[in-house]
Amino acid sequence: MIALLVERFLPLSSWYHPNTFLSVAFRALGKRIYRAKEPKSYHYLSSTLCFSLVILVIMTITVLLLEFAYYPELLAGLILYICLQWQSPQKKVLRIARLVKQNQKATARELLSPLVARDVSKLSSAGICKAAMETFALRVARHYFTVIFIYLVFGAMATLSYHLLSLMHQAWRTDLTPNNRFLKTISALLFLIEWLPLRLLTLTIASSKATKQSIHYIKHYGRHFYQSNSGWLLSACSASLAVQLGGPAIYQSQRFNKMRIGIDRLPKADDLAVLVSRFNQARGFWLLVIIAIEILKTI
Repeated sequence: MIALLVERFLPLSSWYHPNTFLSVAFRALGKRIYRAKEPKSYHYLSSTLCFSLVILVIMTITVLLLEFAYYPELLAGLILYICLQWQSPQKKVLRIARLVKQNQKATARELLSPLVARDVSKLSSAGICKAAMETFALRVARHYFTVIFIYLVFGAMATLSYHLLSLMHQAWRTDLTPNNRFLKTISALLFLIEWLPLRLLTLTIASSKATKQSIHYIKHYGRHFYQSNSGWLLSACSASLAVQLGGPAIYQSQRFNKMRIGIDRLPKADDLAVLVSRFNQARGFWLLVIIAIEILKTI
């Protein structure tokens, strides 16, 4: 709870956040071992060995620190604090919404670009809002809700491992297309880890508003999306806000015809604040559930 409160009121700036350094290091490492002309077996093996060895080294150092720490619980709380991300993406998407309202689309695109792996240089106002909504939903789901879920169920070390995997995947996605063979193994592993927490969050979002529509969208869109974990969550968000999400996107100068979710209107700037409100409601609900469980344990 202390880690959640500190992240809420004292979030780390990207200027000195460890994630910034790690992302640069992981991206450079990916560029060094990636070979576009090599066969599939090379890509699968090299990427698997890369993220396995990196995580093993960092985890070994962290375990040794925990063994010699006087207060290992504080170090575990620090790990959770570093892995949590809510305030930073929230502030950025709300600022993007204000810029779109002021018709400053160029500035909005510049602010959005570091948050996504896709090309945003030609996005319209609706496209900027759609991309911002999608990246906020997926980032908060993975770097807040999933992180808390793994921490409570498996502990600090599992949380750190997942966080490193997620950072490495994001860093490699910067220079590679989503369907690149080099990303197959790490994407599959992350899919398995995120399967349950993302679906629990999806059901929470779906139950807040337009429940029947959310279930309908999940059946017709979410299950057939390019990645079903993301498809479930975006389907619930689309139904809850009655806006269209998904659609074609450009990665590394290649057009990917991703499925459109929903038949409603295109999103606008005001919808970003509504989406943030939906996720705040989901956060409040699950924090109450966690507190209630902890109280019941003490009785």
